[in-house]
Amino acid sequence: MEEKYNSFFTPQRQSKIGIALLFLYNTGEVIKNSWIFIFLFFFRDKKFDLWIVLLIVSAVFLILSISAVMQYYNFRYYIDAKNEEFIIHKGIINKSSTKIKIRNIQEVNISQPFIHKLFNIFKLEVDSPGSSEKEVSISALSKQNAYDLKAFLLEEKNIEIQNEYISSDDVTGISAKKQFRISNISILKYGLTANYVRSFFALISLVIYGITQLNDILKKAELDAQIDYDQIEKNVLSYSLPILLGMTIVVLALGVLINSVRTIIRYFNFKVEENYRNYSFEYGLFSTKNAIVTKSKVQVVTEIQNWIQKKMNVSLVKFLQIGKDENEKNVSSVPGISHNEKEHLIGSIWTSTPQFNSFLNPNYRLLIVNHIIWVLFPFLMVFFIDKSIIINYWEAVVIIFMIIEIIIVFSYLNLRLFYNESFIRLRSGFWDVHYRTFEIDKIQTVKISQYFWQKKSNLGSITFYTSAGKFGISALDFSEVKKLFNNIIYKIETSKNS
Repeated sequence: MEEKYNSFFTPQRQSKIGIALLFLYNTGEVIKNSWIFIFLFFFRDKKFDLWIVLLIVSAVFLILSISAVMQYYNFRYYIDAKNEEFIIHKGIINKSSTKIKIRNIQEVNISQPFIHKLFNIFKLEVDSPGSSEKEVSISALSKQNAYDLKAFLLEEKNIEIQNEYISSDDVTGISAKKQFRISNISILKYGLTANYVRSFFALISLVIYGITQLNDILKKAELDAQIDYDQIEKNVLSYSLPILLGMTIVVLALGVLINSVRTIIRYFNFKVEENYRNYSFEYGLFSTKNAIVTKSKVQVVTEIQNWIQKKMNVSLVKFLQIGKDENEKNVSSVPGISHNEKEHLIGSIWTSTPQFNSFLNPNYRLLIVNHIIWVLFPFLMVFFIDKSIIINYWEAVVIIFMIIEIIIVFSYLNLRLFYNESFIRLRSGFWDVHYRTFEIDKIQTVKISQYFWQKKSNLGSITFYTSAGKFGISALDFSEVKKLFNNIIYKIETSKNS
């Protein structure tokens, strides 16, 4: 235990098996960047002699092998105890050094992609605030080194760094953990009830893209067969409305199935480990990933849940840390979490789950404005450009109008701002309702605004700026907004002075 922590203070290399991994990475890059030449090489009319082929393959193999070995020997990582920095040296010809202050490290994520599983090694990525991509990536570490380094960078960084041995008792106290699992059944429930609208449109886009690409191939091949889009339109419109609706349901069901399989593969066997400072998430079927959530750095907690998921007692919870945006792919999230599990996670971060008795609703004028923007304007534009579209396809126009109407009304009804002495919660969304909760003390800036045409109706908007993005709501009672604004500013100034 002592040796594993102190070994990081001297330059370390990756696992030796990483040479094979680097060779495969380099080979993949060569194939990806020169596939067209490889294709022409095999399908050209005039073939090369066998000895030339073997010579070229041997030369490429030798170059890639030497490159992998040099990458391995030139890659070193260690901790500078004096300056409290994590340092990476790498490069073959153009050598570079990356230094990250340990106190600025935001996340240390461990993953085991499929190819890493073959070699029983792990990949470690280090991230700090203000960077859109991972600043440091170590591709080949043993499980022991990967988890020890992660524990040191995240759990030990607030303890004075000393180039001395750490006692076993201290490490045991720091590493004491609780854990629970999100069942695969819950993850499947979430997969069946989430993102199916996006999956539906993705499938439609894929079909359209496939038809377009097929048409381009037929043109390039100079074949007589061409795709007649007018004929396709006539064939589609020749079906009755129930048949078209049935086809839509089939495509939607296919989207749900694909999304469910993708969700299970991505989040399989989801495990949550907790200690007094962090949460650790480990999941994945073919590619095992490990993510860390530092409780003190959580800026916003977002819960996403629709009506079906509420009945099934599952939801998705995202933990937005400093410098993380809600829409980023690598945001730490827990899918298929139950109400009790969610209460436990949030209660551990904020001592207790926030309760709200006060709230603000948007004025009905927002509903009118949304109807003008999303219904009236599009209808008038289509009418003046080509009113025959509305006349000839009135059934489709009615269906589209009904869908837009439902979205506008339910989005308005779900929009609400909750607040108490310590927390703000914004609720929004049409079907998948988002609950974004954050502490008032962690708000960086709050702004209120009122357009001149809103003064008579006494309406305005408020926007909250946090380290994890900005969140706002409009068409609120401006008198109440100003009261809330003054209260938040007072709390922010008080927390700065304390």
